[in-house]
Amino acid sequence: ESIKQAVPNLSLYTDENLPLMKLYRLESVLKSASDRRVWMKSGGYLVIEPTEALTVIDVNTGKYTGKMTPALKINLEAAHEVARQLSLRNLSGIIIVDFIDMESKEDQETLMRVLGEELSRDPVKTILVDMTRLGLVEITRKKVRRPLHEIL
Repeated sequence: ESIKQAVPNLSLYTDENLPLMKLYRLESVLKSASDRRVWMKSGGYLVIEPTEALTVIDVNTGKYTGKMTPALKINLEAAHEVARQLSLRNLSGIIIVDFIDMESKEDQETLMRVLGEELSRDPVKTILVDMTRLGLVEITRKKVRRPLHEIL
């Protein structure tokens, strides 16, 4: 089977006035994928700090103004965003996430369950280790390529 038959709508993009980088705003997408701070819809944000030994991710309430217990709501949103950022930035090795402190053991268990579900969607082997007595969450992710911050 020829390529034309397999992909009949494929064509070479040749517009010299509007390069693909500008058309898809790739520069801004790459910049946001390498920023230290990642804002979430709730107004909370993540701070992502890769180091040689490990990557640290700090979850903050930021501008959150909701009615639900802020810690649980922001942490659940952060669980989704942490999983997304690990994959997007191709972060690997030891990852420590400092979620917002939660007093309720039930809330902590909910967070760990949701985070485990989010991480299980990653095609790269990712293990949710545990939450330490300090409330830090330990994750390991297999290295398959260099992380985005090293490539950029």
